[in-house]
Amino acid sequence: MALSLFRRTPRPILQPDSSLPWASGAVFNPGAWYDGERVHLLFRAVPSGYRRMAMPDPAPGEPAFGYADYVSYIGYAESTDGRRFALRATPLIAPDASFDRFGAEDPRVARIDDTYFITYTALGAPAFGPEDGVRIGLASTRDFRRVEKHGIVGPPVRDKDAVLFPRRIGGRIAMLHRVVPDVQLVYFDDLEQLLHPPEGFWERHLADLDRHVVFRPVPGTWESKKVGAGPTPIETEEGWLLIYHGVDDHYVYRAGLILLDLDDPRRVIARTAEPVLEPTLPFEREGDVPNVVFPEGAAVIDGTLHLYYGAADKVIGHAHAPLSDVLALLHEVRV
Repeated sequence: MALSLFRRTPRPILQPDSSLPWASGAVFNPGAWYDGERVHLLFRAVPSGYRRMAMPDPAPGEPAFGYADYVSYIGYAESTDGRRFALRATPLIAPDASFDRFGAEDPRVARIDDTYFITYTALGAPAFGPEDGVRIGLASTRDFRRVEKHGIVGPPVRDKDAVLFPRRIGGRIAMLHRVVPDVQLVYFDDLEQLLHPPEGFWERHLADLDRHVVFRPVPGTWESKKVGAGPTPIETEEGWLLIYHGVDDHYVYRAGLILLDLDDPRRVIARTAEPVLEPTLPFEREGDVPNVVFPEGAAVIDGTLHLYYGAADKVIGHAHAPLSDVLALLHEVRV
């Protein structure tokens, strides 16, 4: 069964730290990069003191409650074995720009050439508010200490779950993003076009959005409401391995697998019909948003795929499986 593929660490590997005000309320949704020696983990953190509130007009695909006084930072931790992490006492990215002053959320990281690029959800309006103000932010670093923010790089609509492919495809930079409920792909000729798209670039993309869709939710299943990209795509001989999340009609978040063509990532080679991870442990079922496993980081170390995920929007969980078993499962479900 697909749900027996990954073995989980029975307790969170990172959780809120009362000694760090910026990470005292919640620590979750981590992106990751393995450089051959260390796993760099970038995670979302929220100071304590936020309070739950009802949402009179929730955004499409979102639950009917949220939190006030809820502003996210992006923190950093590192590990040499992929399991035990040392957390840095200061945030890597603070919400200090006009476009992310209400939160820097859900980072993903990809190395292109000699630079690490961090895509994240930038909130220019209060969290859990109206659709306006939820955009794709971009930052870069070469050492995970000095970070440069580049501003907004996505379209002028509510857009989340953006992640860059870790190398150029056909000479171009490729990025997955999610205009609800589907996952789309967009190409940039170079970094200049990513950072400063020409006039009309996003308008043309949005006008023909269906053509850019990579995959959609499947009605009546565990991913019926919406889907979104998870960790940075992993290049394998079989194709691009993408772990993704799906949300059902009861707002339960689970994870599945997709294999994309190496040369044309809009072509789906394989996709699991059943989830490979779902909330079963207490810390996955109970938290600020219950019943959530939200994979965002992955690292392949000595043939083992380590998966890092947000659990119930409160803590960080860890699961692992032999990469060969993951690819074998996808081989069975090729489309």
